[in-house]
Amino acid sequence: MPRPRQVQPNELALRLQAFGPQTAQALASGLRVDRSNISRAFALPGLARQVIRLGTTRGTSYALRRPVRGLGDTFPVRRIDAEGRARDWAELTALHGGWRVVWAEPSRAPAWADRVLALGGFDEGFPFYLGELRPQGYLGRAVGRALPAGLGLPRDPRDWSDDDTLVYLFSEGDELPGDLVVGDGPLVRYQQGRLAPPAGAIADADRSERYPALAAAIAVPGGGGSSVEGEQPKFLATLAAAEGGGPTRVMVKFTDQLATSTGRRWADLLAAEALALALLQARGEAHAAPRLLDAGGRRFLETPRYDRVGAHGRRGVISLRALHDSFPGPATHDWTVAAAALAIDGLIDAATLRSIRLRHAFGRLIGNTDMHFGNLAFWFDDALPFRLAPAYDMLPMLWAPVAGEATPAPEFAPALPLPADREVWHEAAGWAAGFWAELAESPLVSAEFAGLARAAGAALARARAAA
Repeated sequence: MPRPRQVQPNELALRLQAFGPQTAQALASGLRVDRSNISRAFALPGLARQVIRLGTTRGTSYALRRPVRGLGDTFPVRRIDAEGRARDWAELTALHGGWRVVWAEPSRAPAWADRVLALGGFDEGFPFYLGELRPQGYLGRAVGRALPAGLGLPRDPRDWSDDDTLVYLFSEGDELPGDLVVGDGPLVRYQQGRLAPPAGAIADADRSERYPALAAAIAVPGGGGSSVEGEQPKFLATLAAAEGGGPTRVMVKFTDQLATSTGRRWADLLAAEALALALLQARGEAHAAPRLLDAGGRRFLETPRYDRVGAHGRRGVISLRALHDSFPGPATHDWTVAAAALAIDGLIDAATLRSIRLRHAFGRLIGNTDMHFGNLAFWFDDALPFRLAPAYDMLPMLWAPVAGEATPAPEFAPALPLPADREVWHEAAGWAAGFWAELAESPLVSAEFAGLARAAGAALARARAAA
């Protein structure tokens, strides 16, 4: 009787590379050997370290580690708390066919973990909370252009693969949005920073000089209007500690030169954004009222970052885009439809859903046509339900400059609510009516934009009377 064929390590490795995680029976069938041969092959020195077992019960599968560009195959993920202290949170392993996530404290795994991970912590796609950290928007493209060429990454982060994102996080990720840090290098740099005063902190009295210099360093002629993703040019800054307090991390939007038509219109829009966020902040929907500053021929809108706490603390945040892409839901671009699906799945509660409906209605009633899923965020915690983070980027983008037209004046025609939305709509309409009335009288906007505000307020009044 002929001796059963023995499986060679390279045969198993090639199959796991080609097909991703496989059960022992699937491997045996594919290689036309007895299943016992597969188990023996996994114990061979050439495979023992490279093969990961996913699960411990029936249905267990096996996967092959995959090195990522000389960085290894396993990456620690830490979280920074509000006091600035790091804790081990998870370990990410790159596999052929996906990724594995192992929690640092399995007994305290995130409440949402089983919704996104298969047996053994396997995830076919790159973890949503890490993919979210890929540089995005205006700031993201500036980051991409400034990265060292040695990283081998495309200059535009929109062209990055998952591996590109991981290389960036592992190499440059000590100052990311939110509270996650991947790898030892970024964590070491972050911890070193805790022991030193904030680099480049700006005294409040120096903002009028420093902000124009920072804007001039990154501004592109004609680039003060909406970017490809509808974002205003901006930079990050740290304000020096005021008496009795600590440093403040801020995000600062800025305009073209106010002497230009585009710059003047964006100055009007930033004044409108400051007012909208102040109104929302007074109703518990925004973090802090922004500050406006006219200096160096530009207007600046300065908003404290809500993902930073004190000098070094951080808070996790996650966008509606990331949640909508990661948890099953309807194909939609509407905040309220996507949020309703999250509520049905128990990912957000009824109060959060109502706040989202209010913000969405308010945005529509002030002409915000840029409420994409990156412009709504949640606190990213291990617990469920996810809680709504403060509002941001809330402004009347209907009147934003467009190609070939610096100061458009489209007609504002607010839609009437459906019966199920009437109560929330009327509450938001009251907020919007106050917004338009105050904006029309604001000395911070041009006479032209004040006229647009009066006309919008009148259109809203007609809609409220008919609703």
